[in-house]
Amino acid sequence: MQFYYYDINFVMRCRMVVLIAFTVVIGWWPAVAVAWNTDRLYGTRMRARLTDVAVWRNRAYACWPRADASQPVTLLELPWPETIDEQSQQPSSWTPSRPFYADQQKLYDCHRVQSAVAVDLDKLRGHLYVLDNGYDNVKCQPKIIVYDLKTYKCIQSVELGGINGSGLATLVVDARPFKGETKVYVGDARGGHIMVFDPDRSVWYMVALRIQNHDRAVIQQNYYGPEVDSDVPSECIAVLKRQSSVYLTSRRSHNLYTASFKDLRNLTSYITPSIKNGDVLPVGLRVRWEGVKLGVSGGFYADIQGGLNYVYTRDFVAVRLSIMTGGVPVAAEDHKVLLQSYNLLPAVTKIFTDNTNYRQVWALNAMPNAENRHLVKINTL
Repeated sequence: MQFYYYDINFVMRCRMVVLIAFTVVIGWWPAVAVAWNTDRLYGTRMRARLTDVAVWRNRAYACWPRADASQPVTLLELPWPETIDEQSQQPSSWTPSRPFYADQQKLYDCHRVQSAVAVDLDKLRGHLYVLDNGYDNVKCQPKIIVYDLKTYKCIQSVELGGINGSGLATLVVDARPFKGETKVYVGDARGGHIMVFDPDRSVWYMVALRIQNHDRAVIQQNYYGPEVDSDVPSECIAVLKRQSSVYLTSRRSHNLYTASFKDLRNLTSYITPSIKNGDVLPVGLRVRWEGVKLGVSGGFYADIQGGLNYVYTRDFVAVRLSIMTGGVPVAAEDHKVLLQSYNLLPAVTKIFTDNTNYRQVWALNAMPNAENRHLVKINTL
């Protein structure tokens, strides 16, 4: 008896070629926008390299991690949307609000933001959460800073003492107004855990990720989970509230994991008063292998209709993944091609929706693309 084995990544890539070709044939391409002029707005001679963005009303808040001491700013307030028409309506004297001035971000003023890597919003309260990975870890520790965007004041700052800030990557705000509580989940490139920040108690702690055994009965012949993956990747976190699921991956990993969002909320809602900064909760979060992505990815976002959006960086293609329930691993057929373009999607670091109705899906490029744009609209839900 002969057994035939297939390279699943090769098979999925071949299928994607067919999907991409079909998208090109039908000729559907979304509209796009025009680049922020950070030189004019902030007086910076160097090109901004943006890793994250969050939108509040007619402003966008973007992270530009500090590369060296010559970089004057790291947390930018910019006009929204990023279009010629809208920016032309801004007076030439348009300036950012006070907390986002360069003199409020001085290097080695460790009480202020040093190197912003991720942002997210509590849109009900108008609070901007900023993940700061610090600078020269010995001098300025990583921290989480909270700004009130109604008063433009910094209202909270908590150091993440003992944490190596170089791996901090993602920040997701989970506001629960009816329960009167907020939790913030922080992803780390090193994996194996999720950091949780409780702004009401000004405490942060760790939730370990415990992988479940793969149910081989539901994994088809050509799909293979990782042999051992004790450090489940948590660099990228996407919360899919519609299915009460949390999805985990990293930019470099092909593997996709999922956990119950309800379980995560329960674990973090009943914390004893004795918990201290840096503690690891005694009970971990059970995580299940979901399958493999198309490959190395950029951006990772769960939209309101239950789709996972990311960019397959090798082919510069934005895709939307529809997760199938029932334990069947992710397949190429579950992906829908949204946009493929090296010129438009050269270096995507973030996928997000606008703040109007959460139906316009955008991709953020780290650097302006061939059309001198940071942002590209890749889908309308």
